Amino acid sequence: MNDHEFTLSVLQPFDLEATLKTHGWFQLAPFYWHEDEKKLTWAVKLKDKTPLRLDFSQQPGARSNNPAFIHVVADKPLTKEEKELAEQKFHHVFNLDVDLNPFYAICRNYPILNQVKKEGMGRVMRSESLYEDVFKSICGTNVQWKQAVKMTNTIASLGKSTRDGSFRVFPSPQDILKAGEPFLKDVGRVGYRSAYLMDLCHRFVNGESRALLAEQGKLSQKELAAYFLSFKGIGKITARYLLALYGHYEELAIDSLVISYMTERHFNGTRPTEQQILDFYAEFGKWRYLAYWMEFIISGGWVPDEKKKN
Repeated sequence: MNDHEFTLSVLQPFDLEATLKTHGWFQLAPFYWHEDEKKLTWAVKLKDKTPLRLDFSQQPGARSNNPAFIHVVADKPLTKEEKELAEQKFHHVFNLDVDLNPFYAICRNYPILNQVKKEGMGRVMRSESLYEDVFKSICGTNVQWKQAVKMTNTIASLGKSTRDGSFRVFPSPQDILKAGEPFLKDVGRVGYRSAYLMDLCHRFVNGESRALLAEQGKLSQKELAAYFLSFKGIGKITARYLLALYGHYEELAIDSLVISYMTERHFNGTRPTEQQILDFYAEFGKWRYLAYWMEFIISGGWVPDEKKKN
């Protein structure tokens, strides 16, 4: 193996493709999924100013074996420090520090959810930074997912490109502010969200010390919820969604999609109240939202369009 390549060891259960396809973030820059090759390309900055292209693919092997091996290929030779930094970022993006064993233990009692561990699922993908997660969440509010993908990836054209020019990192707050609100409206087609996105970028340009604390898991659930709600364009439902990306699953983000799924799947066509939905997953306690999320995916509630490559 040369200096362009290295291997990450990830404790099982972990399946890269199954994990990616439980959350739509893999369809958004700086992530690019190659369906035919079962490979994830990630445009990322490590130490150099020029973004790198990193290709991740899972080596074949039984999911029951530990560890899982993720093969990584870079577009340039990497130092030991760069490889370690790439591994840290991978762990962050895939929430690999969350202990899911208590969740898996509860799932064993449910016909659908007992598949979660077997399929290497349970992790929820997030972005490299809180700024990026909030930005993408604002773009995905009150809109069909396909439109959210289009908006986000159009705006992502502002990001700096990799060495070969094929892929781009997600644009920084400075990149967005330089392009201006007219770009967000006229090119990104984000509509009323433009003011929220501009405010978000201004906040991060001026310094957001609590963002780093959140990324490092140093804020309590209550503190983190209040922090997400402090961003314009983030309401209660989206804040709960973001909480799940940061390892807090106790509160469900109950929107029209959740209600529609629960009505059809568990309440015989009768629209349930929010409390009835919460009660339905009460046994899962602090894992309530993750239980719903995994069930929703396994049941085919959301299937990504794999024919389109971002």
